[in-house]
Amino acid sequence: MNLNPSEPFYQISQAAKLLDITSDRLRTYEEEGLIKPYRTKQSKEGKRLFSKNDIEWLSMIRDLIKLGVSIPTIRILLLSDYPITHQFYKNKDTEIVNMLKKLKSHCIYSILIED
Repeated sequence: MNLNPSEPFYQISQAAKLLDITSDRLRTYEEEGLIKPYRTKQSKEGKRLFSKNDIEWLSMIRDLIKLGVSIPTIRILLLSDYPITHQFYKNKDTEIVNMLKKLKSHCIYSILIED
């Protein structure tokens, strides 16, 4: 079965397992505005469903956190218009800069900043 990468498919528990994080951590990412999962209309709150694109995006977020970048810092860097190539970023932070460039070019980025 070939899924469209933007098709909501994975429930929160499945997404958490794929990312090797907890469901609570995914809820935190949502509360912090780092992801907007699709919500079903079957229940009052709606189940969260994640696409392959969401999983890819969240994997990059998780990797930035592993590199020591805090959630508030990630949010600020994603929302800022500050150029990623600016000298502000030190050479030792090349991996972080490259990850931020990937995040800003990802299809999920445009969805998050629309609201």
